Amino acid sequence: MKVYVQTPLGPSEKEYFTSKLPASVQAVFESDLSESTRQENVENADVIFGNVPAEWIESASNLRWIQLHSVGFDKYQDLNSKATLTNMKGFYAQPCAETAVGGVLAFYRKMDVFGILRSQNKWVGQSMRCEMSLLRKKKVLIIGTGSIGQACRKILSGFDCPTDFFGRSNPEARFRTPEDLQQSIHEYEVIINTLPGTEETRKFVSAEMISRFHSNAVFANVGRGTTVDEEALTHALLNGDIAGAVLDVTEEEPLPEKHPLWDCPNVILSQHSGGGYREEFRDLTDIFMENLNRFLADEPLENVIDPQKGY
Repeated sequence: MKVYVQTPLGPSEKEYFTSKLPASVQAVFESDLSESTRQENVENADVIFGNVPAEWIESASNLRWIQLHSVGFDKYQDLNSKATLTNMKGFYAQPCAETAVGGVLAFYRKMDVFGILRSQNKWVGQSMRCEMSLLRKKKVLIIGTGSIGQACRKILSGFDCPTDFFGRSNPEARFRTPEDLQQSIHEYEVIINTLPGTEETRKFVSAEMISRFHSNAVFANVGRGTTVDEEALTHALLNGDIAGAVLDVTEEEPLPEKHPLWDCPNVILSQHSGGGYREEFRDLTDIFMENLNRFLADEPLENVIDPQKGY
């Protein structure tokens, strides 16, 4: 059986991956192939580990299973394939939550500004004291009740932050509809968006909603860039209508060189790295191997998704 590995593993991680493979399975790594032969290898694979172009999958007649190395699968929502699709649901919850809360904390404690001052050899510590804020006891709204949102709430409990959720069906959510949320969103000084990218969530954080943000609001996005009206958010940031933003994701990635977000002094951009950590790819390999053993034993796979349904 042939596994095509698109997930970007380094040399030691490839060695680790290979050491975990059953004898009956052969791995082909994308990084070992010339660009002209990659699609052909995908089309001949039985299993794919990674996020290969959707159009390559549709012409892969031998393919039986695709294990994405991401949680998001919006690029595969129109996928025409009989292969089972699984994702990394829940895998990135803790690092993304730490990025969101850590970013807000860094914003309040001016760590981004101090980083710039250090690069300029400027010591202005005393004058910065009155510009710093505390995360402690800030009222927080988390948009989305999934694993990232739950991890955010757990971290925030250590700062004594009262936390409410928006979620359409989760019984612990205070808000169930965008209309209800919009009426009360001005109450929150910290708003963390964790929504996935679907047609239903496109620009969920709308221009109207942003116009109702508290003037001291800090907005963090570790969901998808498409879930926010980026133009309206950028306008609010540049005009000082809200305090700032921590953006791990943007609508277009990489962010275009001339995009105004680059010049916003009140924005932290973490460049879609929020789920990353040192052991990330080894841990991804372990999860893939657990599912591979299920696949070889003809047992149900973990985290099966239906791209057309969006979950």
